[in-house]
Amino acid sequence: MASKQEIKDLFVAELKNTAQYQIVLTLKQIILNEIATPNIQYQVIYNFETQQTDYEVEVIKMCLTVEFGFTTSNISTQCVIIDMAKFL
Repeated sequence: MASKQEIKDLFVAELKNTAQYQIVLTLKQIILNEIATPNIQYQVIYNFETQQTDYEVEVIKMCLTVEFGFTTSNISTQCVIIDMAKFL
């Protein structure tokens, strides 16, 4: 296995063990529920249950990349806004 792939696999595994990854999975479920309603919105806003630190926000961004294939600049320590057009 190439070193890059080995590091990627280990890093992704560690990200999936974080509390922030669970936040992203919750966000994913909210998005799926919004679509199933049907309630098509341009943006989905998720307010974090507890305020995140700047470090935790950066981890959430990486987790978004793992789960969705993209991240967002519309994120703060209190909430994240997902532009649904990024899924197109």
